[in-house]
Amino acid sequence: MSLWDNRNAWIAHFDILGYKNMLENAGASVPILVLQSQIDDLIDSIKDSVNTFTESIGYFVFSDTFILYSKSNLVNDYPALMTASKALIQKSISMGLPIRGAISFGDCVFGHNNKIIMGQAFLESHDYGEDQNWLGLILTPSASKVLLSHNLHPTRHGFVNEDIPLRKLSSALEFVYAYIFINGSTNFKCPLLPKLEEMKHCAPEATKEKYSNTIDFIEKHYVVHKSS
Repeated sequence: MSLWDNRNAWIAHFDILGYKNMLENAGASVPILVLQSQIDDLIDSIKDSVNTFTESIGYFVFSDTFILYSKSNLVNDYPALMTASKALIQKSISMGLPIRGAISFGDCVFGHNNKIIMGQAFLESHDYGEDQNWLGLILTPSASKVLLSHNLHPTRHGFVNEDIPLRKLSSALEFVYAYIFINGSTNFKCPLLPKLEEMKHCAPEATKEKYSNTIDFIEKHYVVHKSS
């Protein structure tokens, strides 16, 4: 039996912002314990999501990186991965852990019981994830193009195709979509905003822009339904 599986898959790549800085400045045991507790809670959240969609998606974690992946190349696996990804980004912010993610689709090589992952889809999700200058979740061009080809428009699932804070890849935004947190609307102001303001206040000066970009994006695109 081969130890490698080469196939197309949906990939969601997440990483913790400022992870190295967190470790370097955690001189006492308490900050490390807080970070450990946050990561434990986040992994428990991932497990809950994956257990809900056990036929469709899997996951693994290494260092500050969290990977969700589909178990097939079918577009039918996308809703489960999208739902789990949304839950992950919202859970992380609600607990004060800065994270960003990107969902892609394409060729992947899984090895040794899915402990190793390589391939174009993984690289694209990594590159677009790292290029984000905020705390957000985006669909990369490979993911968006597949969805659009199946008449599944990202704007119907809480995503928009504007005001996305990318850096090096900012010139290639035609098929990049960003998630409007909590699907973009409720009957009240986005409940993540106070936590983001708190995180921005505590963040190093060099990273405050990422929080400002997230807050500005939500305030621009989040819809508050007026009660009748």
